[in-house]
Amino acid sequence: MSDIVLVGPFWTRAEAAEYLGITPDQLCARSDVLRIEGHWLEETYPALQFCDHEVRFEVAALVEFVSSDLPGAAIADWLTRPNPALGALTPMEWFKTGQDLNTALDVAQADVEAVVSRISSTRTALAGDA
Repeated sequence: MSDIVLVGPFWTRAEAAEYLGITPDQLCARSDVLRIEGHWLEETYPALQFCDHEVRFEVAALVEFVSSDLPGAAIADWLTRPNPALGALTPMEWFKTGQDLNTALDVAQADVEAVVSRISSTRTALAGDA
C-alpha cells in the first residue's frame, strides 16, 4: 500500500491542453506541468495547478525543481499535505496566501533529500540481507 494520497479533481490531457490553449503534444512537451502517470491509466493532470488559463507559477517552479527526483504523484501528494516546515499549511495553502516561493522550494529540497536518504538506507540494508 502506498503512502501517497491524491486530491482531485484531475483533468485528462485533452482537458488540460484545451484549458491552456495549446495542443496535447505541446502539453506533453512542457516540463513545468504536473502530470501523474502510471501503467494502469492515461496520464492525468491535477486541476489544482491551473489558474487563469496558466499553470500556477509556484507549481511550475516546484515541478521543474523536483521532477527529476520525484514522480508526479509524489509531487501532487506533497503539494496537498500539511507541512510542519510551512507552519502546518499545505504547500498549496502556502502559495495561495502569498508566502515566499523560495522558502517552499527549500522545504521541498529538504524533504526530497530526506526521502532519497531513506530509500538509500533501505536499499543498503536490503543488499546486506542478500
